[in-house]
Amino acid sequence: MHHIDIVGLGPGSPGQITLETLALLKDASPNFFRTKIHPVMDFIENEAISYQSFDCYYEQEGSFEAVYDQIVTTLIETAKTTEKLVYAVPGNPLFGEKTVEKLIVAAKAVGINYRIYPGVSFVDVTLNSLEEDPINGLKIMDAFDCVKNPPDPRIGALITQVYDQHMASELKLQLMEMYDPEKKVVLLINSGIPEAEKSLEICLYELDRVEDINHLTSLYLPATNEAYQGFQGTIEMMKALRADEGCSWDRSQTHESLRNYLLEESYEVLEAIDNQDWDNLAEELGDVLFQIVFHAEIASEAGRFNINQVIGGINEKMIRRHPHVFIDKASFNPEQVETNWDAIKRMEKGESGEVQESPGLAAEMKKLPKALPALMEAYKVQKKAAKVGFDWQEPTAALEKIDEEALELRAALRENKPEQVEEELGDLLFSVVNVSRLLKLQPEMVLRKATEKFIGRFEKMEKVASQEKKSLSDYTFEQLDEAWNRSKGL
Repeated sequence: MHHIDIVGLGPGSPGQITLETLALLKDASPNFFRTKIHPVMDFIENEAISYQSFDCYYEQEGSFEAVYDQIVTTLIETAKTTEKLVYAVPGNPLFGEKTVEKLIVAAKAVGINYRIYPGVSFVDVTLNSLEEDPINGLKIMDAFDCVKNPPDPRIGALITQVYDQHMASELKLQLMEMYDPEKKVVLLINSGIPEAEKSLEICLYELDRVEDINHLTSLYLPATNEAYQGFQGTIEMMKALRADEGCSWDRSQTHESLRNYLLEESYEVLEAIDNQDWDNLAEELGDVLFQIVFHAEIASEAGRFNINQVIGGINEKMIRRHPHVFIDKASFNPEQVETNWDAIKRMEKGESGEVQESPGLAAEMKKLPKALPALMEAYKVQKKAAKVGFDWQEPTAALEKIDEEALELRAALRENKPEQVEEELGDLLFSVVNVSRLLKLQPEMVLRKATEKFIGRFEKMEKVASQEKKSLSDYTFEQLDEAWNRSKGL
């Protein structure tokens, strides 16, 4: 029966190699080492242990992932032609060793037996250097994974594979988005190697300035003990506010009572974007996020759903709706993205029929949220109609429709028919939205800017009146109209 023994060489000192591992390395089976760049190699050679290393793959392949795949392929193919072999890796085989993870999967797939022999890991010697007990909370992670799986500031983090200054620089930039640049951290170099190990307490911003960084370097981030850190802290803060001993106002809120707050905060985000006030945008986005957490907590208390379901739901939805990114990148066609998006949305809702069928499209229009501002609702309805070709070819043609609707409104006014006036006025507004959409402008934003311009000019009129020691109510309409025209040039 073909078999692979997977062993760990410990973090650095020959004394950390177990007797069991040493016996396996000295038997007649062929030995394969992931790398010979390891402090125990002098000891291995003095013991006359023969081996083959895979260091050549690091020079041949263009990425670590390709190196790992090549190592596993070689091990599996060799195992098929020999009764038993030994694969040795630094540290403990099950601590941050990607090749072992891949080898286990590959061996199971082809029916090759394997056994893993535990060894002293870099975590053991690192915690010994730090004099820390992991039971108090410790997250162990690879520097490569920090972007996808960032540390939690409330829990101590041990980050491995900080193998050179370039990696240290990349890691520093990522971490400074979450931590104070002056946070004290510990850089651990050559842990477990007698007379070579170093433990340096530095500020986070100094991380890439340490010249002694090598492939046996790890970074320790002590837990931040301040209350309510990170996103999880926001959730805990909301729970504290809603608790019996929390805030009476927060406890009394419901989904319905918070509706206007969510709307107001959303508009403040838009205002910050319009003003390009990026510091304020960060604050306003935080306010919107807090509203989302607020609603999720209320729902959680009622047993409806919680914030994790909110996050999990949107993650799953975005993956479903972006198959060209997460599932089949080869089939990506930019022109089909929006069409695919709509088709997937209908499938999610259990709807059938092609987009071109008008009953189905009208049903989509009816499902638009009634809480939308009227301008935005009109914009979205027109956009849906345009998908089946019911649209003007260019803005000028739609502009002529405004003239037509304006004439019909004038006629209704002359005939003094209130209901018809209301209808024709609505048609006129709808036509204006059409022109705005064809110009690729959001009517809500366009009208907002026009309103702000009106306020600015009105303010100038008030200033002129104040200089004349009058109020605007002292002027005739003709005088106000003249002042308005003058304000345009001020």
